[in-house]
This record gives sequence, C-alpha cells and structure tokens, in this order.
Amino acid sequence: MKTHPNTPTWAEVSLGALKQNFRELSRLAKGSEVLPVVKANGYGHGLVPVSKALLQAGARLLAVAFVQEGAVLRAAGINCPILVLTPTLPAEIPLLLNNRLTPQVSSVEGARELSKAAKKLRARNLVVHVKIDTGMARVGVQASQVIKEISAIQKVPGIQIEGVYTHLATADWSDPKFAWKQITIFRQALEKLKGTGLVPFTHIANSAALITYYPQARGTWVRPGISLYGVYPSPKMKNRVNLTPVMQVKTRVLHTKTLEKGESVSYGRTYTAKGKIKVATLGMGYADGLLRSLSNQGFCLIKGKKVPLIGTVCMDMTMADVSKVPGVKAGDIATIFGRDGKSFLSVEEQAAHAGTISYELLCAVGDRVPRVYTE
Repeated sequence: MKTHPNTPTWAEVSLGALKQNFRELSRLAKGSEVLPVVKANGYGHGLVPVSKALLQAGARLLAVAFVQEGAVLRAAGINCPILVLTPTLPAEIPLLLNNRLTPQVSSVEGARELSKAAKKLRARNLVVHVKIDTGMARVGVQASQVIKEISAIQKVPGIQIEGVYTHLATADWSDPKFAWKQITIFRQALEKLKGTGLVPFTHIANSAALITYYPQARGTWVRPGISLYGVYPSPKMKNRVNLTPVMQVKTRVLHTKTLEKGESVSYGRTYTAKGKIKVATLGMGYADGLLRSLSNQGFCLIKGKKVPLIGTVCMDMTMADVSKVPGVKAGDIATIFGRDGKSFLSVEEQAAHAGTISYELLCAVGDRVPRVYTE
C-alpha cells in the first residue's frame, strides 16, 4: 500500500473507487444524467483530482458551491460546464463570467446584478439555473411565486434560463413525508412553468433522493455528492446500491509509553488510567481533522485491532490505549477510518462516535494532510 513518507498523517484516495461509484450511481439514475457535486474540495478528497477522475469516468459537467471553486477548476484546465450552486455576490460576478461558469439565480435582483455585470463585460446570453425553494428555506425563489418570479427573470436582458432545480431537506429518511411534499411542490411548479413556454433542464435528486426516491425525483440530471465518495446518506440505504469508500485516513505512532493506575492523559486530565496501560501517541490532531469531540469517544485501528482514543484530542496529536495490541512501536500505522488488514472502521462509525455526520469528518481533513491518489 502506497503511503506518504514525509509526514505522519495522510489520506489515501482511491480514484478507481470514485469512478466505480459514479458508474453505480449512473446505473441507478437510468434516464437521468449524473451531475457530480465536487464542492468543499471534493468533499475533502481533492477538488481537481476528483473532478478529473469523474470526467474520465464519463461525467460531462460538474457542480461546485462557490465561484472560487469553479475558477480553480478552470485554472486546472477543466473546460466542461460548471454550475455554481450558491448565489453569486456582485463582487464575484466578473470572476464568474471570466471563467465561463453557470450561475444559479434565487431572485430577480440577483438576475439583474448578473445582467448589469455581463453588459459591462460584453457577455451575452448568460445561461443561468433558477433555484426554487420548496421547503429548504435557504435560497431560491418561493415556489408559491414561481410564475411571477421566473417570468420577471426571463425579462431581464441577457439572461437565459437553462435549468430550474431544488434541494431536498429530508431525503435521508429523517422526514419522508416532508421529502415527498417537496418533490410534489417542485413537480407542481414545473407544471405551472409549462404555461409560460419555458421547458428547462431540471434537477432535484441529491444522493439520498437518488437512492431512495428515484424515479419520482427524476430530472434531466441527478446531483449526487456524498454517495460519489462511497458514503451512504443513511445506513438504511446500503441494500439499494453498492458503494465503495474512496478515502482512508492514516497516521503513525510517534511515541509509546506506560501509564500506571491513577495517571492521567492530555489536556484537562479527562482520562485517568484505571490500571497499568500502554499508550500510543498518534501524529494527528484537530488541526488535521481529527475532531475534538472524539476525545475519549473515538477509535482507531492498529495492527488490525480496534483500540480506543483516550484523553483530549490535541491540535497535533492524540493518544490511544494499545494495551491489548502486542508490539506497538513508533512508526506503526494507525487507521482513523478505513481498512487495516481484515478490519474496517468506517467514516460513518467514526462520525457517530463524534456526534456528527460523515460529511463533516471528510471535509475536516486538513490542508496539511497530503492526499495520496491511487487507481
């Protein structure tokens, strides 16, 4: 297994697994094209390598959260259509236009700002996607005002509506009735739009909706994010599609020592040994993405054995009780999530110990943690 020799902590990213997940989701979305979401540094996996791998796998367009992410992709030589999923601030519009990015529009005012900037830069027929708020209540035109709002946007000079979309708040089964309500509201809005002569591209299904509510949430595109990276939005979805985890996070043992009964570990003395134990100090802390909430809660794998993290997670280091694993020494590998021999510790399980979701753990993996890419 390839590792990074010059740092105690690294993340192994399998581009082969990423491509396989894309193919699996494409199979599931028969009738719709997959629009991969690569925002947040490719969910922590690396924006540019992930995007290039997905295009190699057959993707024809990409979605990011912010203009700056799209600009990074353009600088890397990626020329496919790129959709920006959040409203663009006026100061960002020149960067968006110069990089040929497709903006979303959530209001008539937003469309007018885009139009004014496009006129100054002599950009014509700016293609946009209009977000319809069906209940997420973050951004988007109100579904109840969809005809009024979109008709007004259509009249803005130089603005061409290519697509309309929405985002589901509870497709992960946290509230199925509300998810169905949102899907229904969106489909009703599309029916209303037919009367205006607008027949746009559509996208509604995120990862959870694709796995659970498709084909009822069918659109021109489906818009998976977390599932591309081999993580299920809910454990209940595992029997619906076969996904492979793309990232593993590894670190090395920096030091070992023996603690006697009554001795404590780390800041705040949050862990006290109940007997004689062997402690391994790992070269990863919260600055690298090992959440502080894993203090005395999380686990890691060492020599194929699952061992507890003890004491308060520090900025650069944390400790594990390796009393039941013979022969642990400095330089040994500890797996924070991923596979070690026949043992596997999932990012979902580690997230549960941290009291959060897998998305946060993946996105938290810090900049000083090098990504090692394999096929």
